[in-house]
Amino acid sequence: MREKIFIFGAGGHAKVVIDIVRKQKIYEIEGLVDDNPALGPAEILNCPVLGGREVLSRLYSAGIKTAIIAIGDNRVRKEIAEMLSNEKFQFATAIHPSASIGEEVRIGRGTVVMANSVINPGSVIGENAIINTSSSVDHDCRIGNFTHICPGAIIAGGVVVGELTLVGMGSSLLPAVTIGSQTIVGAGSVVTADLSDNVTAIGVPARVMELAVS
Repeated sequence: MREKIFIFGAGGHAKVVIDIVRKQKIYEIEGLVDDNPALGPAEILNCPVLGGREVLSRLYSAGIKTAIIAIGDNRVRKEIAEMLSNEKFQFATAIHPSASIGEEVRIGRGTVVMANSVINPGSVIGENAIINTSSSVDHDCRIGNFTHICPGAIIAGGVVVGELTLVGMGSSLLPAVTIGSQTIVGAGSVVTADLSDNVTAIGVPARVMELAVS
């Protein structure tokens, strides 16, 4: 019998996570939880929307103590993860069967690895991260907790990406660069040098955006 889990999040991202979990054939999805008062449809891909966080105690009492967070926003995902941890829930990891996972790769709890993505040998992926569709993480990288590596992003060998950082769609990080925490790399950008914490960098090569002075 497969372990029952629930998915926190009932938006478009949840559709992708549902699909991955079903293809893994490890867990059975009890349903979706979402705090949005306008939850939208009563079900998504035949998974019922159970309600908001008020249903968590019922799920826990029923023995459903494992979750996957299906929320793309890094900060919101961290907030939800901290709340669920405080309520004693655990996190499952979802890896699409088409993903290529190399030897000596470590993937943290709660992380979602999507279709056709690649994580090469020696890399370490943090907790509750997203390695999105067709992205590539080369050898010996360090990807922090609550990061989002967007679709088609290419991360070369030996790169470090800090916690809560977003690496935009189709961007490229050259070998051995270090990207700080809570940083944004714009879509299609090419990062050739280190980036500090809390900046936004765009372009080819990527340059840090200057804040406008009023």
